[in-house]
Amino acid sequence: MNKKATETFCHSILQLEVGKSKALSNLVMGLGSQTNAGSVTEISQSHCYHYQYSSITDCIDALYSDEKEHLNTESSVDREKMEAALLSIKSAHYAKPFDKFYLLNTDSTPIIRPHSPTLEDESYVHVPNQRIKGNRPVNVGYDYTVIGLSGRRPLYNGKEAAWNLPLSVRRMTTDSVRGTTTAKQVNDLLNNPDTPLKGNLVVNALDRQYGTPEYIVDTYEQEDLINIIRLKNNRNVWEQLTSLEVENKRQANNDQRGANSVYGEQYSLKNADEWDKAPDESIRFGTQLSNGRKVIVEVCSWNDMLIRTKRGKNMKNKPMRLVSIRLLDIKTEQPIYKRRMWLGLWGKRRAELDLEEIYWCYRNRFDIEHFFRFCKQQLLFDKYQTPDVEHLDNWVEIVNLTYWLLWVAKEEAKPCVYKWQKYDPYYKNRVKYQLSPSPSEVQRQLATIIWTFDQEPFIPKLKIISEGRKKGDTQPKRKHYKVVYKGKKRPKKRA
Repeated sequence: MNKKATETFCHSILQLEVGKSKALSNLVMGLGSQTNAGSVTEISQSHCYHYQYSSITDCIDALYSDEKEHLNTESSVDREKMEAALLSIKSAHYAKPFDKFYLLNTDSTPIIRPHSPTLEDESYVHVPNQRIKGNRPVNVGYDYTVIGLSGRRPLYNGKEAAWNLPLSVRRMTTDSVRGTTTAKQVNDLLNNPDTPLKGNLVVNALDRQYGTPEYIVDTYEQEDLINIIRLKNNRNVWEQLTSLEVENKRQANNDQRGANSVYGEQYSLKNADEWDKAPDESIRFGTQLSNGRKVIVEVCSWNDMLIRTKRGKNMKNKPMRLVSIRLLDIKTEQPIYKRRMWLGLWGKRRAELDLEEIYWCYRNRFDIEHFFRFCKQQLLFDKYQTPDVEHLDNWVEIVNLTYWLLWVAKEEAKPCVYKWQKYDPYYKNRVKYQLSPSPSEVQRQLATIIWTFDQEPFIPKLKIISEGRKKGDTQPKRKHYKVVYKGKKRPKKRA
C-alpha cells in the first residue's frame, strides 16, 4: 500500500542525520497532535508520543550542540548542516500560490524571558503593550527572524486559510545589525541548491524595519529576487537622472570637479497630493477586505526612484519602483484611510510584476502574523523553559518542523470546527469552495491521521536504564549574564 503524504513526511524525519531522529519524529507528531498542552513536558501525554517525558530534553539537546565534549557529539551536526537537512525534507511540499513566482514573508517575533539570568546574550526587545496606558513597549528576551513561504492564493470571495510555511529561523544576536543579518539569512536560503527557490523568481515582502541600506544593498545582487518593502510615510525619495540629464549637468559644471550627479528632484511621500510628477503606471480594481467590505484599490507606480543614506552603503545605483496604494470607498470613491501605503520594489526583475500582483503580495505579508500567533498559542513556540540558549534555538526549529507536518497533513484533513464556530463565514467559504482547512483544524485531526499508519517504526527499542546521578553528586552553578543594552547609535557616513 502506498504511503500517504503525512506518513512519508514522518518517515523522512526518521531518516534525518541528526541526533535521536526517532525521538524527534515522536516529538513532532506529539506536538502537532496535542490541543491542550500548557507546557512542553505535557506533550508526553499525547497518544502519538511513544517515549517518556524525560526524552523530550534529550531530543532537543541532541538536535544540535556547540559543546565539543557532549554526550551526543557523534550524532550532533553543524548547525548549518542541520538547517540544510531540515530544508531538504520540506522541498517536496513547497507552496506556490502565484504561477510566476514564490512569495516569501520576512519578519521577526520576540520570545520573552525576563526572569532567566542564565540565558546568554539577552537584550531588550519591542513588545506591543496597549493594555496599560504609559507602559513602555519593551521587555527582556530574544528576537527571532523568520522567512516564511506564503501558501495562500489571492482569492476575491473565498478566503483561504492563512498558511505561512517557515523556511529559515534565526535568533538575532546583540552584536548584529538587523538589516545585515537578515540579508545573510535571505542569501543563504536563496543560494541553497536543494530548494525549489533556486533559479526561480522569488518575491520577498517585508515590513518597514527592513527598508534599510544594509538589507537592500546586501541582497541587491540576487538575480531572481524582488524585495517589496513598506516605506515610512515621512520619507523623501529622489528622481533618478537620465544619462542625458547627467551629461547636461556635467557640461554645466565649469570646473569639471566632483562625481556625476545622480539624484534629481526630491519628493516627500507625505505630500504626494502636491507632486507635479505623474505616475508611470496606475490601475484600479475591486476587492473585498477580510471584514467583508468591498472596496476599490488604486495602485500607482513611479519607476527609477532613489533613496539616500549616510551609512556607508552605496544606494546611487540601486533604483526602486515606488508604489502607492489607496483603498477607496466603492460608492463615493473617496479614500478610506488618511494616508497612503507606500511600497518600494528593489531587484533586477522588479518590472516583471504587474500592479495587482504587487498589491496581493503585500496583502499576503500579514499571514506571517497569523503564523506567529498560532505557533505561540497552539505549538508552545514561546513556552519552552530552559537555561540554555542553544536548546531554545533547537526548540524553535522543532516547532517550525511541526508546522510543516500540519501543512502536509491538510490534504488528509477536512474543514472541521466546533459547533459554535460553524456559523463563521470563513468556515462556510472554505466548505463552499472546497478550500484547505486552517492549521488549527488540521491540528485537531492530526492524531487520527497519524494512527492510520503503522506505528512500529516510531516505537522506541527497550534499553538498559542507566543508574543516573549517584547520591551526593552536585552540579556546578550556571553562569549568570547581564541583559545587553544596545543604546548607542551607529555613526553616520556619507555614501
